[in-house]
Amino acid sequence: MIGVIADDVTGATDVAAALSRAGLRTLLSLTEDIGAHEADSGADAVVIGLKTRSLPAAEAVDRSLAALDALQHLGADRFYLKYCSTFDSTAEGNIGPVTEALAVRLGARTVVTTPAAPLHGRTVYQGHLFVGDALLDETHMREHPITPMRDSSVPRLLTPQVGGTVGLLPLEIVRHGAARIRERIEAAHTDGTAHLVADAVSADDLAALAEALDDAPLVAGSAGLIGEIARRRPPSDAAVTGPPASRTAIIAGSCSRRTLEQIARFRDEGAPAYKVVAAPGDTATGLAGRALAWWDAQPGEASGLLYSSSTAEEREASIAGAAELYEEVAGLIADGLAARGVSRMLIAGGETSGAVIQALGTRVAVVGEEAALGAPWIHDVARDLHLVLKSGNFGDPDLFVDVALRDAVEARS
Repeated sequence: MIGVIADDVTGATDVAAALSRAGLRTLLSLTEDIGAHEADSGADAVVIGLKTRSLPAAEAVDRSLAALDALQHLGADRFYLKYCSTFDSTAEGNIGPVTEALAVRLGARTVVTTPAAPLHGRTVYQGHLFVGDALLDETHMREHPITPMRDSSVPRLLTPQVGGTVGLLPLEIVRHGAARIRERIEAAHTDGTAHLVADAVSADDLAALAEALDDAPLVAGSAGLIGEIARRRPPSDAAVTGPPASRTAIIAGSCSRRTLEQIARFRDEGAPAYKVVAAPGDTATGLAGRALAWWDAQPGEASGLLYSSSTAEEREASIAGAAELYEEVAGLIADGLAARGVSRMLIAGGETSGAVIQALGTRVAVVGEEAALGAPWIHDVARDLHLVLKSGNFGDPDLFVDVALRDAVEARS
């Protein structure tokens, strides 16, 4: 069984989608203290989604090691640390510290790591991370409010975070296939290189890396490489399904360009939308209460959007602590909607998704079909909730319209 530790909940659903897409029956846990009684013994892969990306490094390490313990008790024999394909982290971590802690626990001398995910337009060449045709530090990630990415060199980004030496596994070697890749890894073992950043610009490159890493106790990266690792396992014959079409609530907190486009398209359709805007003195309870009152006033079967997403200029003018306030509001809204019988929700944004999951108390979910690439429906069986936890940049501009409006039309026809 493959065991994956993801550093946020939308990243967890992204990697769970990659595993499911490869034909593996995949279980998603949103807590590191999952017990054997909660895990489906028929799972080919278990993903534990944490909310550790922005935690202090020591706390992120402790929680990740607890997740590793849980996966080992569930019978996992391959381990993968999943981080964002834009390498979201600060100079202190948490990608490096968590990787090193897991490597020590598993006895991994050299860990191959790559954020490359060509399916999502993320590639690595000569150690530099590209988002589409642009270097990482030339994209919107340069101004990310929590983890601004001001460098595109993955070895340079990783080096300050780790105690071990960081090396490069260049595309020239990757393109020569698994045997040459293994030779480079063995050389890294010999010279004491602890981390090898792998170039990859295509799915074939990732497939070569996956073949070379068949016996690796630990690998790290985005959903790209683990997807190819999963393809080397026998597929399951379990059917992957989606939720029944019904009224859908969208809760958006991401300020990414794509989420803002999705909000605009939804509003352009004339669909019900409510913007949560905090003023000085507002409380999360008050803001959520007003949003839920708006929802209650909508026609009985109408889907709707509740969002706090805003442009960079609007964010700069917002009140102090607004990000944390809006996360709490999102969780309260989701809990209130679930109490009202809403069973389908799409959540946009990593921090927003984490807050919602915490408020709902979702622990374990079965991974279903994808609403968008890397954003699958997950089924919280305990509460009979169907959720999409979407990274801000994922999905086509029409995603909100497709999930909330067109599905409802199909259900009525």
